[in-house]
This record gives sequence, structure tokens and C-alpha cells, in this order.
Amino acid sequence: MNCIMCKSQLSKNRVNHIVDYCGRIVIIRNVPANVCGQCGEYYVDNDTAMRLEEITGELINNKAEILVLNYSELVA
Repeated sequence: MNCIMCKSQLSKNRVNHIVDYCGRIVIIRNVPANVCGQCGEYYVDNDTAMRLEEITGELINNKAEILVLNYSELVA
């Protein structure tokens, strides 16, 4: 699989996914992704993307402005 941005090769790795959601910053660490070695762009599979949306949506009632979560602990 190749990067959409620069056409370089992707490799499996883990990333920190950062979301600005409803005025809050959510950082989800250790998310499995295909990462471009050249430009750093990353892509998650559909199941991971759906889980990230669920995690982010569950945090809407949290009053913290910045949240840091570990993906591995949330999906275990």
C-alpha cells in the first residue's frame, strides 16, 4: 500500500491520534496505523476508525479540556 500524499511505501506502526472535538483536545496514544516513512501521513483501518469515533464520542460529557488516552488499554 502506498501513501496518498507522496506515493511512498507505508509500514505498520503505532501513532498518536489527535482530535480537536467540541472545544476539547483528545490525544489517543498507541493507535495501530499504516504510516508513511517519507511524509509521516498515517492511515487507520475501518475498524480502528470506528473505535476512535466511539471513544471520542464517549468523552463529550467530560469537562476536561485536554484528555490523553491509551488506545491499547481502551480496546483490551
